[in-house]
Amino acid sequence: MATSTMKTSFIAIILAGMVAGMVKAQCGNTCSATECCSRFGFCGTGDDFCGVNCRGGPCVNNGVSIADIVTQEFFDGILNQAASTCVGRSFYSRGVFLDALNSFTQFARIGSVEGSRREIAAFFAHATHETGSFCHIEEDGGASKDYCDETKTDYPCNPSKGYYGRGPLQLTWNYNYGPAGSDIGFNGLDAPETVANDPLISFKAAIWYWMNNVAGVMNQGFGATIRAINGDLECNGVDLTKVQSRINYYTQYCSQLGGLVAIFMAGILTGSVSVKAQMVADIVTNEFFDGILNQADASCEGRNFYSRAAFLEALNSFTQFGTADDTRREVAAFFAHVTHETGHFCYIEEINGATRDYCDETNTQYPCNPDKGYYGRGPIQLSWNFNYGPAGESIGFDGLNSPETVASDPVISFKTALWYWVNFVQPVISQGFGATIRAINGAIECDGGNQAAVQARINYYTQYCSQLGVDPGPNLSC
Repeated sequence: MATSTMKTSFIAIILAGMVAGMVKAQCGNTCSATECCSRFGFCGTGDDFCGVNCRGGPCVNNGVSIADIVTQEFFDGILNQAASTCVGRSFYSRGVFLDALNSFTQFARIGSVEGSRREIAAFFAHATHETGSFCHIEEDGGASKDYCDETKTDYPCNPSKGYYGRGPLQLTWNYNYGPAGSDIGFNGLDAPETVANDPLISFKAAIWYWMNNVAGVMNQGFGATIRAINGDLECNGVDLTKVQSRINYYTQYCSQLGGLVAIFMAGILTGSVSVKAQMVADIVTNEFFDGILNQADASCEGRNFYSRAAFLEALNSFTQFGTADDTRREVAAFFAHVTHETGHFCYIEEINGATRDYCDETNTQYPCNPDKGYYGRGPIQLSWNFNYGPAGESIGFDGLNSPETVASDPVISFKTALWYWVNFVQPVISQGFGATIRAINGAIECDGGNQAAVQARINYYTQYCSQLGVDPGPNLSC
């Protein structure tokens, strides 16, 4: 049967500048003394575990002195752009920023010194844009806006409090204030105003958000950091003026700090290009593709819908699919999930999907058409209005008013699967196949939710890795 997927949409939760809270590391005491615990909950060694995503164990550190980069002259050069009447001028300071860094030893200290300078430039570019050169502490008109997501029961809202933008990166939403407070040491749910009245907590909240949601995509280019902070409201042509403003600050600060910028502007529009479609075509042969398709019953409608040709045509729009070192492994992972979701390309639409409600009415950015259903369709079974809307904008179809296009146009269908993959799955693939399961259907299957489904995905993955001649790697389960 086709799986009923409940995707946690990055697009759905980036409203007003922030995405959902951090993913807690769940390694516990399982890591050895020589292993690092990543923020995705896996143990391992190397940059993927001990680098920017490291949350425990022997995390690496390049030893760079951030104080030597963020000089008083650099910091005041930003602050002095704010009017003398700005409340932020007597709130934000270099000294407090450096004090806050003591709680985040990984910030801008992974990789090369050049990379450290770029990350610092990126952080202050966003902080400058969000606060108006450190003028604003709180979001203009924020108190009149509702930033309580009542579905986040782990972080219940205090009805007398507002979770609007505060601090250098304008932290918002209860599901960010809650975990930020727990990690930093303040009551984020009952005293969110602390972020606006304690300068040290304010900078810590910004760096906390950065480390958990932005630092991990720095290697994809500055554009990826824009998407991680406010992509829903600015990227894909929504507000090019704001995007350009952030870029201008970034290039300016890179110039000041001596960080190369040109090759790291990738990702602003489509993300970094890492592998040509021809390379993937050489891996996904007719024999490989048909080997999956032929497992479906002759009566399956998908047998006349899905094809290798449609996949390869769709791939031309997603040249970032695959990585230079792990292309075969990524192909194996993608088709493992596709095989599971569609039953070997048998199903185009989710079974009984039309009877289910996949309209999130709280997502006003992508309002539902009451005559349409946003249930699972296509190779990855795209679902929910908050996925159909942005997918349509990016790919070129009306996802909200014509979601059925995903089930009637094979190329569009594969494009939606690749769109979802490169936006939500590819960024975690270095953490192991288990992380990709969590990115696709973790809420329903992982942590004991449906071990049989998890094992089915793993079985397909290891089978395809064997066929393609690549080791499946560690951390297969979730």
